[in-house]
Order: sequence, then structure tokens, then C-alpha cells
Amino acid sequence: MDVAREPTACDAPEPARSFFDLLPDRVAVAMVDFQNDFCSPKACGAGPATNTHNAETAQRANIFASHAAGLGAHVVYTRQILDLSRLDERQRRWEQPGGLCAAGTWGAELFVAPVPGADVVVKYRFDCWQSPSFAGFLEGNDIDGLVICGVELVCCVLYAVLGAAERGYHYLVPQDLVSGQDPGDETDNKAVRDYFRLNRPEHTIESSGEILTHWRARAELSPGAS
Repeated sequence: MDVAREPTACDAPEPARSFFDLLPDRVAVAMVDFQNDFCSPKACGAGPATNTHNAETAQRANIFASHAAGLGAHVVYTRQILDLSRLDERQRRWEQPGGLCAAGTWGAELFVAPVPGADVVVKYRFDCWQSPSFAGFLEGNDIDGLVICGVELVCCVLYAVLGAAERGYHYLVPQDLVSGQDPGDETDNKAVRDYFRLNRPEHTIESSGEILTHWRARAELSPGAS
């Protein structure tokens, strides 16, 4: 008859069953493409600004990232860079050299200053999971959970979410920390938000404050746990 063995300190911890089972130091705040071309009103030229919600979201996400870092989480900013030399022939046929976030331009720079201690990685297409430096950051820091923030909802944010799900990460998408161009608020941006809420409700929260509240409460109960 087998006798159940008592666990010891040498045993590996059980895998986390949900995002909130993770300590903050196993989580990365992924700040996807908060860049001038997507967020700065100056990118709209003389016309009316169509990215005001992106600008507001970028500032709000940066404040969240600062608080999260203070609680022990990692922070990584992605920058999408258009560099035709990095694309294959099929990809190049859809791009122009002076497009959004072209290499070496003001538009490719971050709209917000990275919080202290954060990493900044580059990607050459919409999908951050195609960036070796992004994948290397997660691997090197033993990341198992993600808080996905960023722009644009209809492409880069959506790719980040689908990639996290495909690769088995725990993740949350705070609706107040993702955005898209203003004209899409009642159309394509709304469609992506509804997709998150209806198809991935366990990974979608309305307010990023819920994450900070949980982490702060955990820190109070277990000082030094993070």
C-alpha cells in the first residue's frame, strides 16, 4: 500500500493555476508600442488629433507600470520599427520606406519615458512574439504571467494576446490600458474589446487597479513575498 509522502522544501512548487497565483516577480507588464506615431498628437499634423485615447492610455499605462515595478513586477516596452531590410520580399511589397515608425525617425521613439529598471525591445512586425529580444526577455526573467497594455487594439495588442494564449502564459488585459485610434471606438476597437470580454472573460478586467489592489494586499499579508 502506497503511503502519501509529505512535501519537502526540495520539491518543485506546483504550477500556478491562474494569474493571481503568481508573485509579481514572475509577471511582466508588456507595454506594446506606445510610440509617437501611434500616440502623439503631433503625428496627426495640422489635422485634428485622432489618437487622443492612445495618448491618454499611454500615460495611464506608464503610471500603472511604475506602481507594478514598485511591487516587484518586470516591465518591458516594445517598439515596432519599420526597416525594409528586416522584411522578406512578400512583406516588403506592402510597405513604404517612410511608413509608420520608420527606423531612425521621431515617430518610432517611445511616447512615454520608460520607468526605471524597465527593458525596451524592438520588433519589426506587428507581432511582438516574432521578436527574439521580447522572447528572450521573458525567458531570461522566468516570466510566467503578463499584463498586456498597449496600442493598437486591432493589430499589435490583439497579436500580443493571441500569442500569450498560444504559448500558455497566464495573462490579463486591463481594458483601461489598451486603446486604438479614436474613430474606431464604436467599430473595430469595440469589436476587439468585445472579443476579449466575450471570448476570454477570465483574462479580461475592466480596471488595472484590481491588479495593484491584489498585489498590495498580498504584500501586506506576506511581507517580502515579492
